[in-house]
Amino acid sequence: MDRLHQLFARSLREVEAHSSELAEMETGGAVIYEAGQFLAALRLWAQSHYRSDQVVREILETLDLVTLGVVAAELRAAGSPDARVASGIVMTMVKLPTGQRLASPRVL
Repeated sequence: MDRLHQLFARSLREVEAHSSELAEMETGGAVIYEAGQFLAALRLWAQSHYRSDQVVREILETLDLVTLGVVAAELRAAGSPDARVASGIVMTMVKLPTGQRLASPRVL
């Protein structure tokens, strides 16, 4: 299973590839970085539950708060340092106002 930093590096490259216009904006770099963290956290959860990137894609498409809460709780319960960090990343997304959450770049 990949570590969170490995998943982040991969996820960041994918987000950057899909959001070249966003990168040109003043705050685009921060949004891309946060989206990379979020995608990496979801991928860590998916790996630990033997789920595919298709499941991650579905979560990204819906951004359902209940589902995200379950993902965060399951990551937290895993107990590893990477899983605890990933849980915090997902919970940060849950706490964002709806407009900010929906503005996150979509990848995959």
